[in-house]
Amino acid sequence: MEQDKTIYVHESHTLWSDNGEVYLACDNGTVVFNADTLFNDIANLAELALKERKKQEKYILKELTKIK
Repeated sequence: MEQDKTIYVHESHTLWSDNGEVYLACDNGTVVFNADTLFNDIANLAELALKERKKQEKYILKELTKIK
């Protein structure tokens, strides 16, 4: 069985690029993207991130209404 290669990125601490690649370093390792692929995926990544943020915002607002 192949080892899980998932890297969870809670916070990035270093971003850089070189040789057509973009690097994102975090406490759990470094994620390397092909720059062209990342560029083509930016709109979809932003859409997914905004969708998840809206879910969090909705949850937080719901919880705030419970405070008396």
